[in-house]
Amino acid sequence: MLQRKATFRSRQGAVDMRGRINPALLIIGLVAALMLLAVARQLGLVTLPPHYDPFSPPDLRERPYWLTSTKLLVLDNDPAACSAALAQAGLNGILLPPANQGRACHLDATVMLSRLSGAAIRQEQTRCSIAARMYLWDRFVLQPAALRHYGQRASEVLHFGSYNCRTIHNSSHMSEHATANAFDIAGVRLAGGRVISVKKAWTAGGTDAAFLRELRDGACGDFNMTLSPDYNADHADHLHVDMGWLHGCH
Repeated sequence: MLQRKATFRSRQGAVDMRGRINPALLIIGLVAALMLLAVARQLGLVTLPPHYDPFSPPDLRERPYWLTSTKLLVLDNDPAACSAALAQAGLNGILLPPANQGRACHLDATVMLSRLSGAAIRQEQTRCSIAARMYLWDRFVLQPAALRHYGQRASEVLHFGSYNCRTIHNSSHMSEHATANAFDIAGVRLAGGRVISVKKAWTAGGTDAAFLRELRDGACGDFNMTLSPDYNADHADHLHVDMGWLHGCH
């Protein structure tokens, strides 16, 4: 019986004795399939409609769906595609010249961001991929949340900036801000003029606190790292979002 079980297991490969899928083998299979698709696409053997092509840039105006996260990787690694995606969405997609190359604090593939989908934003230089994700966050997280909680749209996103040549607080490691690969959101101004501040409203309870937490949770789906006042005192007055290597939602 033991021998028969072992043989059955070896033949099933990706499925164990209880019929459960082996996650590691499933991931390997998906990666292999994507690699084959990429090669076939490069050779012109396969042509997919942009909506179903994981290697084509996303239309930022389109509601996020199961391929959006994969498509956003194109913008992370292809500045020209990112620039075109911003322009298609009606934003400034002009890439700025690199600065301080070879240094810890450098700027590459950045744009000047002065507005999002529906909200204005004080002009700030940031990485193109950060700008694209800020647009998505505004369009599909911030604006719907503002309408649901307050019955009005958000007119402006208040912020503390993107680029800042510094290390992480109390650390020798460079911050993602040192390459404009992060953004600090301080609050939101509604169309009626009222400001919901992270510093004042996060711990106040009620509608404002619920609204801000919804913005935080939504950002977790758009960025690799999202940090709020729940994380530590350094973030008591803002939501930090970035596209660094680390992943987290706090």
